[in-house]
Amino acid sequence: MTPIPVVRGAMQSRDLGEVQELMSRRYVEHRTRVVGSAERFVFRSASAAAGPLTVDQLTYQAGMAMVVQPFTSLVVVSLLDGQIGVTAGRRHALAGRGEALLYPPHVGLDLLMDRMTYQVLQLPLSTVTRLAARAGVAEADFRFEAMTATTPAGNRQWLATIAYLTRLLAGSDQSGIPALLLDAAIDTVATATLSVFPNTTMTRGYTPGPGQIAPAAIRRAVAFIDAHGADPITLDQIATAAGLSSRALQAGFRRHYETTPTGYLLKVRLEHAHRDLQAADRTTGATVAGIARRWGFADHSRFTAAYRAAYGQLPSHTLRT
Repeated sequence: MTPIPVVRGAMQSRDLGEVQELMSRRYVEHRTRVVGSAERFVFRSASAAAGPLTVDQLTYQAGMAMVVQPFTSLVVVSLLDGQIGVTAGRRHALAGRGEALLYPPHVGLDLLMDRMTYQVLQLPLSTVTRLAARAGVAEADFRFEAMTATTPAGNRQWLATIAYLTRLLAGSDQSGIPALLLDAAIDTVATATLSVFPNTTMTRGYTPGPGQIAPAAIRRAVAFIDAHGADPITLDQIATAAGLSSRALQAGFRRHYETTPTGYLLKVRLEHAHRDLQAADRTTGATVAGIARRWGFADHSRFTAAYRAAYGQLPSHTLRT
């Protein structure tokens, strides 16, 4: 069987128009602008593709805002550095260093990126929908229900998968990758995707109808989060307060709020911090760091990146105005 060649490419540019043309050609049409000083803008790309599989490592050395047309392929980003906020219809997700995020297909995206270096996996969506069909979910009924991994362990599983693919593509010689090995790698990616990111194959067995997880249980979880947003609460504690298992809690939030419980907790904490920053008086000693700690953000830089992704400005700017 003829080996599959690996096609590699690299680029570095300070020309935003050139970068936008490249990325629209490689992925989908999109509009890009620099947030802040355009003088700091630098873009780097190193890509490797074999058959239908592409792994791309990208760096945007500036804050970026993008409006992206809907993807028809499977696209998952894994952050090596920086922060990203993604809005996809009614869904919103934040991801930082060491986290993976799946772009929902067939829906336009608004991205706000803060000096990101990240890996992008792109693969035909059919590789996943065929596997989902074997699990009993028809292609017409299949969908991803959230953008981030269901659990931290799942996130680590995805990072291990992308690391394996990177080594596979980097280690191939001029003769390429054996077709059977590439097919196995693609199956591994599809399996990891269905195992890690919330989708209808996960909920088919225990949420076949809207009445299986009572809205009242999810309201109890929301009330618990709203009341304890400043506390170091865990997913298990939220589930206990709602009277649900952790898995059922995840499914209920995806169904009713199109997010995860931890995603909702992050949103609540950011909203409280935002209101406190707006109301604070710097002359009394109020600081960004103090307000961030009050609402459960121990890492100041991560709070700053998450706040900027959510509100489009630095928390220090909100405190000054």
